Amino acid sequence: MTTRVRPVAAPLALAAMLVLAGCNIGTGGGPDETPTLTPAPIPDGERAAAADTSGPGGPRLVDGRRLAPGLRTGGVADPFALASAHHDRLSGRSFTRADSRTVVDGNGTLRATRTDIAVARGGTPFLLTRSSVSAPRYDVDAPYSDTMLYHDGDAAFYRLVAADNVTYGADAGAAPAEVEADRTGRDAVLGLLTTFRWEVTRLNIGDERRYRLESTAVVAPDALDDAYLLTAPRDAEVRMLVGPDGRVYRYRLEYETTYDGRRAGVTETARWSDVGTTTVDPPGWLDRARNETAVEGRDTGRGEAPAEALGGCAGRHHVGCGGPSVPEQ
Repeated sequence: MTTRVRPVAAPLALAAMLVLAGCNIGTGGGPDETPTLTPAPIPDGERAAAADTSGPGGPRLVDGRRLAPGLRTGGVADPFALASAHHDRLSGRSFTRADSRTVVDGNGTLRATRTDIAVARGGTPFLLTRSSVSAPRYDVDAPYSDTMLYHDGDAAFYRLVAADNVTYGADAGAAPAEVEADRTGRDAVLGLLTTFRWEVTRLNIGDERRYRLESTAVVAPDALDDAYLLTAPRDAEVRMLVGPDGRVYRYRLEYETTYDGRRAGVTETARWSDVGTTTVDPPGWLDRARNETAVEGRDTGRGEAPAEALGGCAGRHHVGCGGPSVPEQ
């Protein structure tokens, strides 16, 4: 195994490395697993209406009583208010977020990516781990199979795995938001809320009240049509679990698409857990990233970035993948 040490030139390079390692993840159990849910009728209460501005058709009225910020018995009245409430519930607390994305065809998995991020109270430090795998018949593969990135509030440190090579590095000038802007998942949630129309079902989980949002129609189809190599998205469905305070607990997006003339399926999931109890310890490789970068004698944060981290992939599906600004296959 070869070990290389390379400082990163700018925050853009770190963001690009996360793209190339694969946007979101996983095979295996994952974010949609849940305890038994008991549907319960939503009380009519006082009738009200609010404007839903999602979709190309312009504002529409959403009837019903208020259930959570931006959410009424008749659906999502204000997606921005609901996504912001989710962000606000997490931004002052520690939490763990797990995202996944799989693409399959009739012969099995084409590509699977997984991202886990543990965030301390206040937003830093945070530790992000991303892994990806592609089948030989899928035309795009990431140069990094595994990426780990740790930000201590002052600098970003990373460990990259590509085949038998491991690369360590640091960027002393990268602000946390430049490395991973959507740690709470606000943008991912907002992307879903504005792409679909919704119906709401009240659920009881033990003594806890939750609301299950199920998509009823796609109102912004272009949002699903930006994945590189995948075309003609269709038959999209989403389920999302939300609390009365607006916090999103998990979601699952599924849709069909076409790859190389054949039907393929895409599944994206996200789950937030351990809110208020997550701890973020420095990774075991942190000293090595610091020390070996210093031994190289380079100005961390101003050296040359790995060339492969700055090019290649494009077209990351953004609806369930954290925002349209960072592409992924």
